Amino acid sequence: MAHGPYEKPIRPSTKQNVARLLKTDVAKFVRKFEKLVRRELWTKEDPGRQVDWNDPLVWEKINNEGFYHRADEMLVSCGTVTVDQADSPRPKVLVVFNKNIGIFQLPKGRKNFDERHLDTALRETTEEAGVAVQPLRLRFGSRSTPPKPVQAQNQARETRYGVEDKVTGITEGFSSESIGYVLEFTFSFSFNPHHSLGGLILILNPSDPDPATGAWRHIYWFAAKPLGDIKRDEARMTEEEDRKKFSTFWFSEMEALSRLKLEDEKFMVRIVFAYIRSMSDNDWTNSREHE
Repeated sequence: MAHGPYEKPIRPSTKQNVARLLKTDVAKFVRKFEKLVRRELWTKEDPGRQVDWNDPLVWEKINNEGFYHRADEMLVSCGTVTVDQADSPRPKVLVVFNKNIGIFQLPKGRKNFDERHLDTALRETTEEAGVAVQPLRLRFGSRSTPPKPVQAQNQARETRYGVEDKVTGITEGFSSESIGYVLEFTFSFSFNPHHSLGGLILILNPSDPDPATGAWRHIYWFAAKPLGDIKRDEARMTEEEDRKKFSTFWFSEMEALSRLKLEDEKFMVRIVFAYIRSMSDNDWTNSREHE
């Protein structure tokens, strides 16, 4: 997986802007998971971040950094960080060993036609590990919008997910939304002293496709937990190839991090366990009530 300096865009910054940012909820969110923040975040009201939509250089930047491909050029995968006894002192994470390529990895796989991303993640986990799973609702921030109630009596449906912060655009609440995703690309730099965003410009290039298919992979990750028995049941593994290809393991967080091969999968494990550690007893009660 490509990773490196592209994770934090080159942006102008002043002490005044930073001070303003630290007063917002997004700053609280950043501080809570400081070691897991992959890029700079700012607010809609920060005067140093206002976008001039009449500036042609803004549109030039958007066009240069935009990726667009036919559907057959993309490969969408979905997987889970499945945790058993997440609310206990010793939670375990589900990991599979891929015998074909000799690595430990999180269970994931391609999306079917007309299938939701979450459903793909749950199905692929069950088929690769032989363990039935369901969503694990955690409290975390997302830029998805809370659903609007159709009638007044359905008001609880909106607050179930939390209330969107209109300044940051982030809703922090209980959900089974994606905890993160991976887009594979490479990066390069160019210099333009006249650019409105500064001289050094980061250019993202989706020029490093999946080596096995030639497609660009988008991987969506979800938190999950076992649905019943945690033992491997090969009757749930619909493909004979998967029964031969994968072995199933339950590891502690640290052991999983030491065994997983891919950095993006390690990152997703860290994300989920950070969310788990931030959950209070009341949070776990609310999470179970919303199942």
